[in-house]
Amino acid sequence: MNTRLRVLYTDANGIPGLAETGRLWGGQTKSVILPDDAKNINIIIEKDIFFENWRVAYKGTLTNGNQCIRIVGVTLFSKIRSCK
Repeated sequence: MNTRLRVLYTDANGIPGLAETGRLWGGQTKSVILPDDAKNINIIIEKDIFFENWRVAYKGTLTNGNQCIRIVGVTLFSKIRSCK
């Protein structure tokens, strides 16, 4: 099962941005780095269930000011961590 991490945010000028990992295979860990002025951060994990049919598996927000987000151990269940 393929997975991807997408992070939507706005910068200090209110311009929207997107940071994403691209396709992750089982067991992989990857990170995305956000700009220092990123705010309104929304995290989306999507799973490719069947032939590029991406479905949202998790949605959440980030409020603690971490500018690096890591997706750990991609399997049926994925974990989101800060990069510290």
